[in-house]
Amino acid sequence: MINKLSTRLTERLLSNGTISDEDKDLYIYGLFMLFSHLMFFIIACIFGLILGCIFESIIFYIAFQFIRRYAGGYHAKTETRCEILSTLSILCCIVLIKLSKMYDIRIALLSISLVFAVLIFILCPLDTPEKPLNDKEYKYFRKISWIILSLIIVAIIVSFIFKFNVVFAPCCASLILEGVLIGTGKIKKVYNEKRASSPA
Repeated sequence: MINKLSTRLTERLLSNGTISDEDKDLYIYGLFMLFSHLMFFIIACIFGLILGCIFESIIFYIAFQFIRRYAGGYHAKTETRCEILSTLSILCCIVLIKLSKMYDIRIALLSISLVFAVLIFILCPLDTPEKPLNDKEYKYFRKISWIILSLIIVAIIVSFIFKFNVVFAPCCASLILEGVLIGTGKIKKVYNEKRASSPA
């Protein structure tokens, strides 16, 4: 859906002479990323409004997108599957944030998020066969991932100490989701590599 919209808009810009043919793929990708981020941000806000935690939902989405962009992780094979899984993942995290407002699960959230933080630290950045990273890119993304991860961990610890749950639960949820995605992505990558190297 998003890819079709991005392609149609790019073709319209191309037919109007706004962009050149050699920039077509770049614009399709840029518009795809813009529309997908906007769509999932709106979805997070809608879930946040329904569950009564709009500010927490916004903080979660921003924190997650920052760490996800550089650390990488699991990618679905098709756009439709990606949209469904992403929507369900956002919903699960916002439900978790809502539960943190209803029950005292701060210690559990802190413990789980720190475990996943270690996993992210070890595995990041996780590239894909479609977009492999060279050595220079790997070092750059790893450095940025570690910086963002450190900032989120600091936010979690400070907000835990001062009981600032508006920041605490969303940041924990962002690391938990990214940890699940990077762990799943690593398992998928190793499995695909073993299958590709095994004799037919």
